[in-house]
Amino acid sequence: MKPKGTETGIAPVWLALVALAASFFHQLMLLVPAALVTVAPAAVFDNWLFWGAGVLAFLLMAWLAQPSWHGAPQRLTREQAPRLYARVDEMTDVIGAPRLHAIAIDDSINAGALEENRGVSLRPTRRVLILGLPLLRLLDTAAAEAAIAHELGHFSRRHGRLGHWLYRTRAAWTAWAASVREDEEDSSPWDRAGANFAELFLPWFNRASEAHSRRCEFEADALAAKWASPEALAHALLLIEIALMRQGGASTSLDMEALRASGEPPAQWADEPVKELVERPPTPEEITEALRHRQPRGSHPPHRQRMEALGVVGESLDLRPPAWEESAAAQWLEAAWPELCQAQGPWAGAAERLMWTMAHEALRSLDAGAPRVLPELPELPASSDEAAWRRLHRRQAAAQEAIEHGRIQPCELEPSQVEALRRAVSVNAAIVQAWLFDVPVEPPTVAVVLRVDPERMIAMKLTLEQVATTLALTMRLVLPAERDWMPRFSYMTEGLPPELQARVDATPRLKG
Repeated sequence: MKPKGTETGIAPVWLALVALAASFFHQLMLLVPAALVTVAPAAVFDNWLFWGAGVLAFLLMAWLAQPSWHGAPQRLTREQAPRLYARVDEMTDVIGAPRLHAIAIDDSINAGALEENRGVSLRPTRRVLILGLPLLRLLDTAAAEAAIAHELGHFSRRHGRLGHWLYRTRAAWTAWAASVREDEEDSSPWDRAGANFAELFLPWFNRASEAHSRRCEFEADALAAKWASPEALAHALLLIEIALMRQGGASTSLDMEALRASGEPPAQWADEPVKELVERPPTPEEITEALRHRQPRGSHPPHRQRMEALGVVGESLDLRPPAWEESAAAQWLEAAWPELCQAQGPWAGAAERLMWTMAHEALRSLDAGAPRVLPELPELPASSDEAAWRRLHRRQAAAQEAIEHGRIQPCELEPSQVEALRRAVSVNAAIVQAWLFDVPVEPPTVAVVLRVDPERMIAMKLTLEQVATTLALTMRLVLPAERDWMPRFSYMTEGLPPELQARVDATPRLKG
């Protein structure tokens, strides 16, 4: 009889062979055009030196073309978190998992088991436990240990050996298909052939690989329940799920009152999920939804099935978050907590801090008595709606072309909106000059033409893309919900197209 909390599917060894074959085929599809270039001289001159150089060049490109699907989360040193490391070391030894190489943190309400350099690499595999700072604030030590034990269970059962290839293969072919969908008209027959294979292969492979991933989750749950208790793990799973539901269901996680009050972003951002759950405790309806899970067929099983496997009635759990003193954050990271929050939060980067400050200045200049509701971001088409994506790209290209050729009009925003933008742009020292225009496209679009000082930009540790990022929140606050916007950047050291320069010369500046 099948054990409770498991499911059947393709055997791991066969799934591994399919993943390896599909990953190799992806590399082959990427490199065949390059191979034609590298071996062409050898075919023409028929010389062993050319053949050797061509083969070496091809192998080098194959090595460099290996994708990396993970970022680089911030590492915690043992000096920063001695209590956390000591506890995890103890848990690792008892559970029978291999020792970790590092513990890392991020800004998520989640935990993860990352194996760096897994796959075809000359470097040794490094095991990294990733813990979200909001997660450590949300859970007490018992629930946090259960969540950590679950991740250590993945290391103990060596789930990453196959999981790496499953994830890599899925991501590679999904990215190939998506890139062709975004620009099908300009894609080559070779690219379209790869996309056709992906569309045939991925539905079956996703079902098979996700079934294996769900089996791994049940195995890790069983190990975590032995270390902690079934109730502690169930508490962690449901509290995390409800916090994520609250976060995803909100139109924005931005604290508008905090934005009005200060030009500096809040440091204690990791407390927000806890505050939300204290002010509005989970309702029976939310608990039912969390047990149903929003991913009924995915890499993780529905929580109802996980509760049944643990022998826990989810509805009977007390899902209140702990006070600060009882949280895992306080117990394991108390001294380092403020510094870690400051460095890891959503407003930690130079561009993000500047985006907050600019939006604060814009908000201050708007009518303080009028209620401000942050407009929703424009809804992007579904990934499967190729026609909608093509229409979106055509609209963006039309707006960009109109700006480049000077087919733009004086901006018709309200004076208060223009003043808000003026005050926001004045804060950004990298922006030397700025103008506003209306672009005659649908939906109505505001063009922000900006000239940037490259030396100031480098001194502020910003890229040109990040300078655009600094404007994003301000534009959402100031523009009416039905209007879009588009930046047009240039350095002070370069000129503008003649038609655009003529419109700029005839238009009052927003700055400079």
